[in-house]
Formats: sequence, C-alpha cells, structure tokens
Amino acid sequence: MSKYSKKDIQQEITDQIIDLLDKVSIENYQPPFGQLSSLGLPINPITENPYQGINILSLWLHQQAKGYTSNEWATFKQWDAIDASVKKGEKSSKIIFYKTLIKSKENSNSEIEELKIPMLKVYNVFNANQIEGYKPEIEEVQIDKVKPLKALDLFCEETHAVVKHGGCQAYYDMVNDYINMPMKTLFQDTSQANATDNYYATLLHELTHWTGAKHRLNRFGEQNKNDDIKEKYAFEELVAELGSAFLCAQHGITQIQPEHHAIYIKSWLKSLKENKTYIFKASAQASKAVKYLNDKEPVLSM
Repeated sequence: MSKYSKKDIQQEITDQIIDLLDKVSIENYQPPFGQLSSLGLPINPITENPYQGINILSLWLHQQAKGYTSNEWATFKQWDAIDASVKKGEKSSKIIFYKTLIKSKENSNSEIEELKIPMLKVYNVFNANQIEGYKPEIEEVQIDKVKPLKALDLFCEETHAVVKHGGCQAYYDMVNDYINMPMKTLFQDTSQANATDNYYATLLHELTHWTGAKHRLNRFGEQNKNDDIKEKYAFEELVAELGSAFLCAQHGITQIQPEHHAIYIKSWLKSLKENKTYIFKASAQASKAVKYLNDKEPVLSM
C-alpha cells in the first residue's frame, strides 16, 4: 500500500522527481562552455600565443556575455602595431599576467643571493570583433551541421516571433520582444543529441520564454512583486525547459537524455523539496505556453 493518500499524489510525484535528481551523476553534465570551446582557446593574433589559466575562463566569459564570435584578443598597442584600431566606444576586458622578478641582494654573510619576487600585472585587451582594419590571415571555416527542418521552421514562423541570429548566446529580449539565437555554425553534435536537435531544442526553449510576454500569456507579471528575483528566474527557466521538452516531443526532436535534463534542473531541487506543487505549477505553465504556440491564440488563465 502506498504511504501517500490520494490527496497527496502531488507529493508522491514530486518525491519521485527528487529521487531521480538525487541519483544523477555529475559526470553526465554537458560543459556550459561547449559552444565557446568549439571556437578554440582564446589567442593573441599578434604574438600567436594562446592565453593561459584563468585568462581562458575570463575571456570565455567576456566572449559569452558580449556575444563575440572571435577568439582573438590583444591590447590596444598590439592592435595599433598592425594598423588596426579599436572601434569608438568599445570597452576592454582585463587579463592578468604573472611574472617572477629576480633581484640580487647581499645577505648578512656578505653573500649575494637571488630573491624571487612574484609580480602580477593587469592588461586590458580587446576582442577582434571590437576592431576595425583587421582581417585574420587564415579564416576558420565553420561547418554548419544544423539541417533545416521545414515543418518545424514553418511552425516557428507562424508564431510571428522575431528571431535574430548573432553572437554566441541564446536569449529572449523581453524589452525589445525578440529571440536571439547563436549562429548555427556554433551548434555541435554532443553525446546527448546532434547539432540539429540541439539548435531546435534551444530555439523552442526561447520560444517558450517568448510566450510569457505581457501581451501574450503575461507569465512574468503573474507572480507577486515581493517574490525573490532569483526564484522567479529559476521558475521561468524551468517553465521554458519543460516547454522545450514538450515541444521537442511533439515535433520528434531529441532534446536531451533524461539524466542530463535532471542535471539541468538540479538547481530547482531545493524548491521541489520545499513545495510539492512547484513542478505542477511549472508544468501547467509550460503546457499553457505550448497550447498558445499551437493555437496561435492567447490562453485564458484557469
């Protein structure tokens, strides 16, 4: 006999999801810099030296945040040395350089000994996308592995959502009401899905976000203004991920393996444990978003 009453079925299902999340191995996790790493390590095109250590992560983060498609970085003087110039108004990114200074000093025994003094210097660098008058000598040929799916492309077009391509980030711009997708060449095959499925799963995720606008389902304004911003963001991300999963299933797209999906939503484990209705509310909102996209008409709140 089940330890749960009929009224507690929500708790039972929530506990099953929590149990799945607790068993997920972190080894299955898909690195968050997968798309950026496909561009190669950050490199200085002037010295032809790759950046090292923390500078790799730092420049990747800047590249991701600014949507730069190039992995080439150099200082103002280095760009100027090859007759290239930084575009007006562009801001630099910082890197650090470690150097050991050797200094000779006479000790108390009148002996000369060498002292090693560690030094840290900060440099400002600019990405090649911020530069005018520069063209790489050898341009990397990027292969587009994403195969067009006509039926799904038509489905997205009929929503009348504005979809732009550029940079390396996928997001829904709530203020200007458009979806930004990375260039298709940045989508690669993974152990979970091929490049085509990865592209369309991402697009459907952002399309779910798109349905939440005030003049559509008004999902962003339904929650209490006193709610924690991080919690609201986490809830909306879960809605978008579930919406993508529902739409992927509808269109025969491989979103991600269940284990990977469970890892992705591990950040919501605390909320699931504290609130047995959390996953049900998110699923309901995701279903409402999917119905909106299928009907092309607003769905009334229940």
